[in-house]
Amino acid sequence: MSKAKIPFVLIAHVLFIIVIYIIQSMVFTYIPVSGFFPVLLPIAVVGIATFEGSSRGGGYGLLAGMLCDVSFNQPVLVMTVVLTAVGIVVGVLSETIMARGFPTFFLCCFSALVLTSFVSMFSLIFFSDVGFSALIRTGVLQTLYSVIFTLPIYPIVRSLGRRVSAE
Repeated sequence: MSKAKIPFVLIAHVLFIIVIYIIQSMVFTYIPVSGFFPVLLPIAVVGIATFEGSSRGGGYGLLAGMLCDVSFNQPVLVMTVVLTAVGIVVGVLSETIMARGFPTFFLCCFSALVLTSFVSMFSLIFFSDVGFSALIRTGVLQTLYSVIFTLPIYPIVRSLGRRVSAE
């Protein structure tokens, strides 16, 4: 009987996503800045997709999206679909035309954060009596607060990506 081997990379990435989820949902909820909380899982997905490609980016985007759906108060599967798509699109771009450096990582993270912010407030924009300017302000400030965390997350995902290419 042969034993199935679980690749170290799989364990490392799953642990990375879970740690980011714990930091996002259990640490930063107690450290709001002007009432805003950072959203870190889209940054993690963009990082993995940048250095691992579309299939892994989509797979880990699926995991991160399910965790986001668990922690956010919104319709089920919304973030699962969005973060899976983000992982696939960024992965395809990194495999074809995108440079795998910090500037493009930052721009992709910013775009993913704007997208997830819009998706999170979509139902409020169209089906609620919440002011549009208040939602835009919230989305912009949350995105700016979140994008700061590209700086500490980038070296981690780059290091994980190098381990994958070494195996």
